[in-house]
Amino acid sequence: MDYKKGQLFISLTKEGREKAKKYDIDFLEIKKPKKWDRKWRILIFDIADKHRVKREALRGKIKELGLFQLQKSVWICPYEFFKEVAVMRDFFGLSNEEMQIITATSIENDHDARIFFNLKS
Repeated sequence: MDYKKGQLFISLTKEGREKAKKYDIDFLEIKKPKKWDRKWRILIFDIADKHRVKREALRGKIKELGLFQLQKSVWICPYEFFKEVAVMRDFFGLSNEEMQIITATSIENDHDARIFFNLKS
């Protein structure tokens, strides 16, 4: 801790910085396991039109994370990303009703998604 001009400054250790990254929206990353568990994670969200800017920012973050867009507010990923969704929910101030994850064992006509994620049939 350090005081400068009446302000308190706190420095994090290297370990503390690593932990803080887990909660920083800019450092979100979905980990890819060596072997796919053959389950799809389906992210759905419903954000009111009056929050259009928030909705578009969220959509941009979802694209950045590498999810596949199935429909305008429906995205899929073959890897777990529950923690990342919790961070996004918190960052964007969304409820569980506004943003949810569904886990499914199959999606009809998932050919394009399998190509997108380089998954074998």
